Order: sequence, then C-alpha cells, then structure tokens
Amino acid sequence: MSDYFRKIIAWLQTFRGSKGKIFSRGRKSEAESLALTLHRAADSVRFAARDDEAIAREANDIVRRGLDKRCIAYEDYKRWRQKNPTIFTAVTGSDNQLIGFFDVFPLTDESARGLLDGEVHERSLGLSSILPCSGNDRAKYLYTASIMLNPEQAALSPLVAKEVLLLNFAEHLSTTFPPNGVRVLFAYAHTAAGERLLRNAGFTNTRLPEHAKQGSPLYELSPDAYGDLARDFEGMLGRKGARKRLRSRPRLSRREHSLSSCFISYSHEDKGFARSLHDRLQERGTRCWLDE
Repeated sequence: MSDYFRKIIAWLQTFRGSKGKIFSRGRKSEAESLALTLHRAADSVRFAARDDEAIAREANDIVRRGLDKRCIAYEDYKRWRQKNPTIFTAVTGSDNQLIGFFDVFPLTDESARGLLDGEVHERSLGLSSILPCSGNDRAKYLYTASIMLNPEQAALSPLVAKEVLLLNFAEHLSTTFPPNGVRVLFAYAHTAAGERLLRNAGFTNTRLPEHAKQGSPLYELSPDAYGDLARDFEGMLGRKGARKRLRSRPRLSRREHSLSSCFISYSHEDKGFARSLHDRLQERGTRCWLDE
C-alpha cells in the first residue's frame, strides 16, 4: 500500500474515532479500495465560486430545514458574506451539484467571549460580530457554525461525501486561517454525530455556566491542537510546502475550473525528476499526487 493511501486511512481513522477498527478484517485490499475511492472522490469535487448565489441559497434552505428553522435569513446572510466572503464555503461536484458546505466565522474578540462565556446565544450574532476579510489574518477566534452535507446529493455515497467534506474543511482552515499559536477554534455540538466528530478531532468540552444562553454543549480546539490538526492535513497531502501552494492556488470560477489531475508513479532513481515534475504541475493548477 502506498504511503499516500496510508495517510488517507490515518485521516479517516482520526475523524471516525476507530483506530484499528476501520476495516472489518484489516485486509490490505479493503484498505486500498477505500483509500482509492476517497482519492477519486476528492478529485471530483471543488470549491464553489464565492459569488454563486444559487448554491448559497440552497445551503441556507438546508440549514433551516435540517438544523435550525430560526437561523439567519438568506438575505441577511448575503450581507454577511459581502462583508467577508470566506465565512461560507461550499463543495460541489463536477455538475455543480452541492455536496456539502461549512460556515466558519472569524469573530471579534467581544463576540467570541460572549459565546465562550455563555452570555450570548449564537442567534444573537450580527454583521458587526464578524471581522471583514481584511481582518482574517488577525482573527483569534474562529467559530464553526455548521458543517453539513446536502441530503439530496447523489454524486457520492454519504460516507464518502462526509469524509471529502471534512478534507475540504481542513484545507479551508489551514489555508485561510493557518494556525499562528493563538487561534482558537470552537463550535457547538448540535447533534450526537457532531459531538463525536468534534471529540475525534481533538476538541474538548468547555463547561458553560448554568445560565448559559446556548443549550448545546460547547467544544473548543486549543491553539496547539489546532496546529496539530493543520499539520495532520499537510502530512496527509504528502508534500512539503502544502500550505504555501494551496494558499497560492487560485480560486477559479465555475467556468474556469479544471478537474485535471494526475498520480505520478516512478522508480527510485527517478525520484528527483518526479518531485520536480510534481511541483511544476501543482504550480500550474493541476492536482497531483506522488506515489511515495
């Protein structure tokens, strides 16, 4: 089994909390099959254009139907996204079908402390609670409001879609909000599945006071643990300088986006050339993997 597949499997084990149990009999063929499926699925999806309002409206409808019918209205959230387009990220298939999405808010210190201290309900957040896009670099508190699959998507199986969404979530965090030694990531666990996911990812439960405005349990990822999560993602990619290349990769519009990719297999004596070829392809926007 290639090192790349082992890293994919390690990633799955981390987020499914099943180290040593992810495969019924630990068979090599089973492991390779799952890793290859995820590899291909990850290559078939992309980040939606930030200005795709049809996707944004569909995501808002999913939240209102499946999570909180009193969540922010679409038109109001549109103004939030105009202030900071990076707060909402959607993942789509090759036919632009919505696979899933996530909302990550870089909050002002005051708004974040209100949530963390239990003095403020998440519905009380407003336009002034989030930092503008120009403030992303100095953001200390990142609030994950939602990570949701589109229940009607048919491009991927639910299991594969979930893992692909998590991989894209990790990419977004490590490139848009890279760890800096002080950043804290936190989220409320609205469902049992969400709570398991947060625990498996290294989040710890923060005990809120009895008078807390929010009823759901709050989970927090410390700056050190956040750094570990980002390093795990970069290690899974299997290349040095992953963050630099991902941050410089242009976010293309739907028409401009290319799904081209390649997997480089090589003999030991050609390792230097293979690495050089990999780097040049990455710089030109081709998603590429090395069989290391």
